[in-house]
Amino acid sequence: MAPGWMAQGAGSVRKLSRRPWRSAVLLLVFLFAASPAGALERGLAAAQAAFDAGNFAHAATLARKLRSAKGDALASRAEMVRGEFLSEGEERLRRFEAGLADARRAVARGPGVPEAHLAVAVGLGLVARRTGGIKAHFEGWGTQARHHIDRALEINRDNAWAHAALGGWHLEIVHEGGLIGAAIYGASVHAGIEAYEHALVLDPDNVSVAWQCGFQLAGLGGEANRTRAEELLDRLLAREPRTALEGILRNSALPLKEALHRDDRAEIARLVAAGLGRRAVPAASGVPVSGKR
Repeated sequence: MAPGWMAQGAGSVRKLSRRPWRSAVLLLVFLFAASPAGALERGLAAAQAAFDAGNFAHAATLARKLRSAKGDALASRAEMVRGEFLSEGEERLRRFEAGLADARRAVARGPGVPEAHLAVAVGLGLVARRTGGIKAHFEGWGTQARHHIDRALEINRDNAWAHAALGGWHLEIVHEGGLIGAAIYGASVHAGIEAYEHALVLDPDNVSVAWQCGFQLAGLGGEANRTRAEELLDRLLAREPRTALEGILRNSALPLKEALHRDDRAEIARLVAAGLGRRAVPAASGVPVSGKR
């Protein structure tokens, strides 16, 4: 569930421009007249611009300096992207844990901010992938993640990111725990797909949600799921990336689209595993292929 929500707020690359002030007096008036809320919005815009440009480490630093729920949530997303797409080995877990710490701080600072709760849910899922399903179960991470997703939906029922996170929660639980896990947590493939599709109705142009849903459906298999996955990936590939993260997602979507077109099931399994951080078992060989970099 991880990559889809991590681009939240990255609708377009914002190029911040600063108007040159000819008068030091005007500058002082501007600074002293600026409200804390205005300063926070400018700070968030600067951090978001760094995120959209692909400067994820800098975005996290800028966002943390704001000492706000939305700032910490953005820092969390930046760390998760660094771990998911730009790190390898144990560094991935360090980035995920840093992102989870940011997310928990965001909830403490703003329990009414849906982005904060979604950051915790996504962070728990990413850490669980690296540490294993058994530890995640006994630590109660699956239940905690669902609580935060439900809280985000209580705050805003029409939040597309929250519905996408719910879809990812259902499908990851089923993938990791099978029928037993599904029974314990009340998860199902049907509910997962339904939640993703609802997210796409709410935000049909959301590249990140389309990417995540496409990869999840390709991993599920079956003609209907793979046909829908191809549709979503086609939609994603038809548009030019507006941010660095959209470019990353687009680059990973193209090989999967081609594998789906060829019906190359071993390659589909490998690409889905790499994209979603799983272990895949290609049908041709039955030999597990690591999706955890």
